[in-house]
Parts: sequence; structure tokens; C-alpha cells
Amino acid sequence: MNGTPPGSTSDSVPVAASTAAAAPHDRPERSPPALTVNDYGLIGNEKTGALISRHGSVDWACLPRFDSPSVFARLLGRPNGGFHQVAPVAKYVSHQQYVPGTNVLTTFFELRRAVTLVLTDFMPMGPQGATIGGDPRIVRRLLARGAPIEVRIEADPRFDYGRSVPGWNVSGELAVAHSGAARLSLTSPWPWRSDGVGVVSTGRVEPGSPKFAQVRWGEPPPEEPTASNLLSVTDAYWRGWVSPTDAPLRRVAARWHPWVERSELVLKLLSYADSGVFVAAPTTSLPEWFGGPRNWDYRYVWIRDAAFTAQVFLLLGHLSEARAYVGWALDRAAQLQEGDELRTVYTVDGQAPPAEVELTHLEGYRNSRPVRVGNAAADQRQLDIYGEILDSARLLEQVDPAFVRDRWPTIERLAQRALELWPLADSGIWEFRTRPAHYVHSKLMCWVALDRAIQIAQDLGKTEPIDRWRRGADEIRAAILSRGFDDRQGAFVQAFDRPVLDASALRIALDGLLPPNDPRVLGTIAAIEQNLCRGPFVQRYRSDDGLEGPEGAFLLCSFWLVESLAKSGQTDRALDHWRALLDVAGPLLLFSEQFDPVAKEPLGNYPQAFTHIGVLRAAFALGLMSTEG
Repeated sequence: MNGTPPGSTSDSVPVAASTAAAAPHDRPERSPPALTVNDYGLIGNEKTGALISRHGSVDWACLPRFDSPSVFARLLGRPNGGFHQVAPVAKYVSHQQYVPGTNVLTTFFELRRAVTLVLTDFMPMGPQGATIGGDPRIVRRLLARGAPIEVRIEADPRFDYGRSVPGWNVSGELAVAHSGAARLSLTSPWPWRSDGVGVVSTGRVEPGSPKFAQVRWGEPPPEEPTASNLLSVTDAYWRGWVSPTDAPLRRVAARWHPWVERSELVLKLLSYADSGVFVAAPTTSLPEWFGGPRNWDYRYVWIRDAAFTAQVFLLLGHLSEARAYVGWALDRAAQLQEGDELRTVYTVDGQAPPAEVELTHLEGYRNSRPVRVGNAAADQRQLDIYGEILDSARLLEQVDPAFVRDRWPTIERLAQRALELWPLADSGIWEFRTRPAHYVHSKLMCWVALDRAIQIAQDLGKTEPIDRWRRGADEIRAAILSRGFDDRQGAFVQAFDRPVLDASALRIALDGLLPPNDPRVLGTIAAIEQNLCRGPFVQRYRSDDGLEGPEGAFLLCSFWLVESLAKSGQTDRALDHWRALLDVAGPLLLFSEQFDPVAKEPLGNYPQAFTHIGVLRAAFALGLMSTEG
């Protein structure tokens, strides 16, 4: 399937035809437990997102923004997580696809030959969608093909991560769930009725006469654009945003257009429009190994992850998004007091994330506890973030020098902090929960911070700090080459004087400390392939990180390996790895954070910004190497 995106088909799913009210414990289960995250599509409005299964069930949504408490969380807990489902009453098989060039999701329920219910889901975007009070909503269009179709809509929202069962006000086609000050308005084409804890609505969809259901945070306004108009505006918004196929790097990677375009659109879904930042993923606690403790909340802004996103957006020509992120990151730095350090993690509005806590009332995705909200990594020192910000600023400076020039004092301050902090131990890119150490990747990115700051200073004619920064950069480089390289293994290692391999060492060539064909780089690639790989799948490391149990292969590192092989001239092997990695995407070309190559299952939060960044970088590297060849 290396040139054609895959499709998906479910097993037949029996759905109860009875419309009689059922007690909560008697309600028929309409979404079988065998789903994996690859059976879900993501929609969003650049403030929050929702995961919708191929059975038409919204099983994850935090409203009104990414890091708000969930309203629907059946993904992490049955029966008390909450959901909103639209599906035919009769048996069906189903599959999903995105409308090309958009983040509008379509689910096809095939009942019999030439009879299909088409469910189109989106969150409104664009000029009109942005002016309706700012309350997020999910719009669901139902279209019958071939014959009239009986449809059942069920809604069982649970506020505050499933800890609050709402009360209801039901009036005809409008049902409002309420808990304290929280309100969720649900509209249906047909009257609602109570169904134990939730509500249900049933009716017939006739061919040629689409129906709409909506889920809206807050009270419904008295007047608003029609749902069909919102769909048209949203479709136009996404088609107008996605980079044109003749953009330079899109042309370079044209062979892999479906994956490139979908990764681009997913990363945009993970943006927060009000501040210009990007969350690492829209989910929390999807396990890195079933039954293990590695379940984390990724609904926040990691300086590192967001900088990676801004960098690939610049390569795709999305200047305004890159400018917004770099401006946001530099504003965070400008607010620091003397002696302060940047946070590793922020909320979407630039605050400290909440303390990490466990939600014991949710059993977790496929019974994998704990379910966590908040993230303790926010309290760690991770020195690589200085390099990521200044690398992004340097890329931006090449296309928008005025923007960077106006922020020179903050850039100078960041470079100076990198110079002061680089000799210190930290927790590293992988956020180890052991004692801080002198991680090679952290030192590398402090070198990147000074190297990029020197380039910006030269361009802007700011000569005063250059010699000081160059001496510092040379000192860091010498330390990496002497203490970060293990002669016995012929490879760069995880930390100074610690002969443990780590996939982050691939960044040494990717970030320019050494050329891609340097023997030490080639030796590192070979050692990682021999010791950390199962085929194209790369483990981050095999060392104590302060946590129990294993984890899956890390897909970003796997794509780093593809990029490294391509840039070192090993294009055929890079292509072999690349094709195998593309095969682990879900039917919608979405990637999780990790993958189990033995059980062939996606792991970790989904969809994961890190992985889609890796897809784009690897596609560009392969395309450029093929062009040069």
C-alpha cells in the first residue's frame, strides 16, 4: 500500500432495534470493545478536538478547549466515561475517510448492497464558524443513499472526566445536559426522550434529505447560520489553508502526498488558535504499553514539540503559524526574571499545567490504568528547549528577518541562558524520572542554541556576543565529541560517561553538529540499528528511566532513522524502512506515538504530533535525496 492510502472495514455489528427506554445497566452496548485507536478519526476547531469511532461514537472530547475536563471519555472508561453516538438501527459494516484536503470526517455505514448511511462530522471553522459566540460544537450530518434508513442517536455525556452525571432539560428536539455551571446542548432531527441516565432519539433519514445533529458547549443561541452553511464554510476553510501541491517541499515529497497532506492537516488540528501554540496530542493516558504505568497527559504545550511543529510548518510555507509560535515562545522567555528558566510544558494560554493526579474511577483504555491528568514533567529541567526555540527563530529569520530583529534582546537572553546552563545535569528529552544526568542530546541542543544565535547575530550585524558564544559552542562541541562518544561501540551514547545507546543521538547529524557521512555518525546509525531496532522500529533506549515495565517502539525515532539513512546516502535502506513505517498508520493515515511491532498494535497518545512531524521530515529528506540523486 506504499502509494495508495488504505481503507478500513469493520466486522458486522448487531445493533438493537428496540427503541424502548433501558435502565443504565441494561443499555445495549453499541460500540464493541475491540476497537483500537486506529479506528478513530480526529476533528477539531483549533481550540479542542474530538475522537470519533468508525461506529459513529464520539468517545473523547474535552470542552471547551484541549485541556478542559472531558465531556465524552468512553475511550478511557465504560460505562461512565460518556459518549454521543449516531448509527443505523440495522446491522452494518463501516469505514471512515476524510474529505480530501480537509479535516472533515466521513463515516460510511453499509447496510446492504447500495444502501449506505453517510455520517459527516466536523467542528465549524472559518469566518462564520468563528463568529458564533466562540462556543465549540460538533456538527453531524446524516445522509441516506439507496433507501430510507432508520437511525438511532444516543447521548450520555459525563462532565468532569466522568465524575459528574448531568441533569437534563428535554424539550422536543433540544436536550440540555447540565451540571453546576456547565451546559451541553444537544439537537436532533427528532424528539429526544429519556433513556435512563442519557437521552435517545430515533427517526428515519430519507435519500436526498440530509438531517443534522449537533453537540454544542453552552446554551444554543437564538439564531445562527444553518448547519449546511457551516459545513460549506468549514470545508472551504481547510481547503484554503492546506499548502498547495505545487509548494516547493510538497513537490519534493509528491510521491507520498496522502501522508504528507494528512500530517500537515493533523498538526493544524493540534494548534490552539488563540495563542498560536500546539499541543502534543489531544488525548491523555493512552498507554505506551498495555497494563503498564506509562500513561501520560499530552494535552499541553511542550516547548520542544511545538517548536518542531513550527519548523515543519515553515518548510510547508505556513509563515503565520510559525511566526505566531516563535512570538509566543519568545514572549514566554521575555517574561522570565533574572535567574529563571523556561518551563518545559505550558497550558495553551501560557500557564503552568495542573499537578499530575490519577483518576481512579476510570478503568483506562483497554483496562490500562492509571488514567492521569496534569503532567509532572512541567517541573523538570530540560535544556534542549533553548536550542529548539532558537532553531525555530533562525529558520523564521531567513524568511521574516524583521520579525526576529524586533525580538533580538530576547534571543540574546536565551542564548546567554543556554551558555550558562549547559554544564548542568537535566532530565533530558525523554523526561526521565531518575536523577538528572548530563544527557548528550541536551548538550547538543545547547550547542544548537548558540550556533543559531551566532547565525542570527551575524545576519543582524550584532557582533558583540559572537565571540563569547562561539567559544561556548566550541566548548560544548568538544565535550560531546570527547565524553559523549564511546570508542568501544563506535557510537554516540545517551549521557556523558554512560555507554548506553539512545536514539536521540541521531539528532547529532540532523542538527548539524557533524555531517551525515561522518564515520562517527555512520557508526551511531549502525549501532542503533543493531541494538535498538526491530526492523524499522526503533526503541528510544534500553536503560533505567525510573518507571516499571516496557514501552513500544517510538515512531518519531523510527522516522529519524529514515531521515538519517537518507541524508547519509543510504537511500534504498531508508526507503525500505519508510514503506514499512507507513504501513502502521491507521486507515485515516493517523499515527500514534508508539507501536508494538510484535502484536502490531498502536500505543500511546493519538494522534501524536511528534510522529507526524517525523513523517514530514522523513518525506522531505527522502524527496530531496532522490532529487539530488
